[in-house]
Amino acid sequence: MIKIKTNMGTIDRTLRYIAGGTLLLVGPLTNLIPTDTFSNVILSCMAIVAISSATLSYCVLYELTGFNTCARK
Repeated sequence: MIKIKTNMGTIDRTLRYIAGGTLLLVGPLTNLIPTDTFSNVILSCMAIVAISSATLSYCVLYELTGFNTCARK
């Protein structure tokens, strides 16, 4: 099994879940914002990235910049 080093804390993960869910619900699934197909695909991709990074507790950009929001042990 591959072990991924986590670099996101609880608050960061919660905010990403909220942002991802909002992007997914407001963008492609509703007509609250008049959008075309391309912007719906972009909003869906952004939502998937936010939710998947929150689920894995790992952010590639955090790894590249050395940023870490996990609680220190």
